[in-house]
Amino acid sequence: MGVRITSMFSIFGQAALNDVTFKKNSVFHLADQAMQQVLNEKIKYSHLLAATSCPDAIAPSLGQCINQHYNNQLGELHTIDIVQGCAGGVSALILASQLCEWNKSNVLVIASDAAKKATSPSSEVYEVFKNGVFACCVSYAEGEQQLIHHQSRQFKDLHTVVTIGLGHDADEIIATNIESIVSDSRKYLGLRLNNYLAVKLMKEAEGFYLSFIEKTGHPDILILHQVNEHIINHLQQVFAKYPVRFINMAKETGNCGCATTGIVLDHLKNEIQNKKVMICSFGTGGVITAGLWQF
Repeated sequence: MGVRITSMFSIFGQAALNDVTFKKNSVFHLADQAMQQVLNEKIKYSHLLAATSCPDAIAPSLGQCINQHYNNQLGELHTIDIVQGCAGGVSALILASQLCEWNKSNVLVIASDAAKKATSPSSEVYEVFKNGVFACCVSYAEGEQQLIHHQSRQFKDLHTVVTIGLGHDADEIIATNIESIVSDSRKYLGLRLNNYLAVKLMKEAEGFYLSFIEKTGHPDILILHQVNEHIINHLQQVFAKYPVRFINMAKETGNCGCATTGIVLDHLKNEIQNKKVMICSFGTGGVITAGLWQF
C-alpha cells in the first residue's frame, strides 16, 4: 500500500502572475493556472486540498472558489482548505498521501501563495518573498512508493515569526495607524517576518532533523523551506556533515510561502525516482513540519 505524486506543475516569480500581482484574486489566479495544467478529467478525485498563507479573502475560501469554478470537471469531492502558513504545503502533501492510502483514491493538491503581494514594498523583506504555485495529483498505488514518516513540532515563543495582521483584530491596527494606513496598508496588515525569531527557529532545524531520522535514517534528498538566501546558505553548511543531498534554490525561487517546497520538488521531479526525499517547511506559528516520501 502506497502513494504516487504525479502531474507536478509549478510557476513562480515574475512569470507567475503575468504583471497582475496587485490585482484582485491573485491567489486564485495562480491556482487557476496550475489547475489548467494538472487537471485530468478522466481521473475521479476524492478530495481537493487547497493550501495558502495569504488568501484573497477569508471567505469564500480558495478551495471553495476552485471547486465552484471547476465544478463540472471535478464532480463530487471533498474540499479541504489549509491556511497554515509556510508549512501548509507540506501538510497538504502529507494529508493527501494519508487520504489516498485510506480511501484508495486520487487527491488534487494546490499550494498557492501571492506572498509578494502580501508584503509591503517598504518592507525590508519585500524582495525576499515571491508569488508562486505548486500543484500535483497524489494517487493510491501498490508498490514501494509511499509516505514513510511525518512529523510536526511547534516551538514555544516563536509563534509570531511570521504574522499577517488582517483578521478579526485588525480594527485595533487600523485605529492606531489611521492616518498612514491608506497609503501603505500592507505595511500594517500584510505579511511580516521577524528576522530575529526566524533565526531562532532555524537553529531548531538540525535538532528536528536528527529527531526525525531516528525513525527513518537519512534521506537521499533534503528539501527545506527556502526562507531566504542567507538562512539557506547557512543551513547548507550546517547539514554538510550529513550524507544527504541538500537542495539550495533560494536565489532562484525566493520565498513563495506554502508553495515553496513544492516548487523545488517540481524542479527535481526528473531526479527523484527511487530516492527517499524529505520535504520540510517552517515558519508561521513557529512550526516545523516534515514528511519523508519514497519516490
